[in-house]
Amino acid sequence: MVSIRVLVLAAVAAAGRAAGMFDGDSAVRQLTPTNFDLVLERTSQPTFVKFYAPWCGHCQTLEPEYERAATRTHGVAKFYAVNCDVESNRGLCARYNVQGFPTLKVFTEKRTKRGSRRAVDYQGARKASAMAKYARSMLPSLSTKLSADGLDTFVTGTQLPKAVLLTERSKPGDLWRGVAAHFDRKVQLAHIVNPDSATLERLGVDKLPAIVVFPEHTDPSVAELYTGESKYLPLAKFIHATAIARKPVRQSKAQTNPVALDVQQIETQADLERV
Repeated sequence: MVSIRVLVLAAVAAAGRAAGMFDGDSAVRQLTPTNFDLVLERTSQPTFVKFYAPWCGHCQTLEPEYERAATRTHGVAKFYAVNCDVESNRGLCARYNVQGFPTLKVFTEKRTKRGSRRAVDYQGARKASAMAKYARSMLPSLSTKLSADGLDTFVTGTQLPKAVLLTERSKPGDLWRGVAAHFDRKVQLAHIVNPDSATLERLGVDKLPAIVVFPEHTDPSVAELYTGESKYLPLAKFIHATAIARKPVRQSKAQTNPVALDVQQIETQADLERV
């Protein structure tokens, strides 16, 4: 027979694990009714939201897998959580018809007429690899393919600042697609495949791939060449600073190797949210 003392200790341990769910340096951020809509509406990256209760055993089992999925997809997708056991969060959980724990919703880039993002139920395996694969499959392609002749028209076409990838690849990689989704409706992104030498000379580019930001939609001659590391966070910070904040950026020296357009060594989710 299991003693009452053992049961109490087990319950205390479980409560401790639950209380620490997604705390501290977690790649998963907690959402509340205060920040939920704002956080989701300012990005178009695939966004997982886990609706959970701390006492739920299945929620606790899912936690490390969910955490690993978030870590593996930094710069491509975002992972959040809502504690439905908190009184102030229960209306939010009811809004999304949460009837059991954990419930996983994925918010896509598609939006309602009011601008809210549409959600679908995640029905796949609750393993990090499966969730990460699904998130990558949902990453939209929001970068416009241009010809070199169409660059000036693109830059002056709308009032939004622009960022352009110059590449030899036929399609942009995950890094550029993730950046495009992150800055959706704030900065317009495009890519030019195999640009001619005149375009490269004009933009001060001597190797491919390269990234150029155009902060002024009225003047295509104003361009900032990105010379930083092949990582999501410094690139996102550069685009934010030059295109949105309009502040000069002190960049690292040009890399010996050209920019590798893969999502590698990306910083924490909290860091990503600040750019």
